[in-house]
Amino acid sequence: MSAQVYAHLLDLLREEEHLLGQLVALAREAQRALVASDYPAIEATAAHMLEAAGRIETRSAERMNLLRTIGQETATLDQIATSAENLGVQGLHEIRERLLTQAAHLRDLQEANARLVLGAIRIRERWAAILAGHLSPTYSPQGQTTLQEGSGIVSRTA
Repeated sequence: MSAQVYAHLLDLLREEEHLLGQLVALAREAQRALVASDYPAIEATAAHMLEAAGRIETRSAERMNLLRTIGQETATLDQIATSAENLGVQGLHEIRERLLTQAAHLRDLQEANARLVLGAIRIRERWAAILAGHLSPTYSPQGQTTLQEGSGIVSRTA
C-alpha cells in the first residue's frame, strides 16, 4: 500500500472537512432566516445546503473508491490512520476528530432548526384555527361562498 494513496485520502478528507464547515455555517444562516421568517433566505440557504451535501457525497464516494483500490473499504478511519502513520502519512487521526466534532455540531444545529420549523408550523395552525373561528365561511342564497362575521368564540384547543 502506497503512501501516495493515503496522502490522497488525507486530501479528500480535508475537502470533506471544508465542505462540512460550509454546511455548519449554512445551518447557522438557516437558523437566522427561520427566526426572521425570511422565506427567500430560507429557500436560498436550503439550496446551498443541498449543493454542499451533494459535494460531500461526491468526495465520500471518491474516498470509498480509493479505499477499495487498497482493499480497505471496510476498515474504520482509525485503522486506516494507523496504517497511514506506519507509512509516514500523518494527520488522519486529527482530521477524524475534527470531522466528528463538526458532524455533531451540524446535527445539533439541524435539530434546533427542526424545532424552529415545527414551532412555526404549530403557530400557523393556531392562527388558522383562530381566524377560522372569527371568519367562518357561509353560503349566500345564490350558493356562493361569502365571508360572514363569525361567532367570536374561539375554541380552547385553537
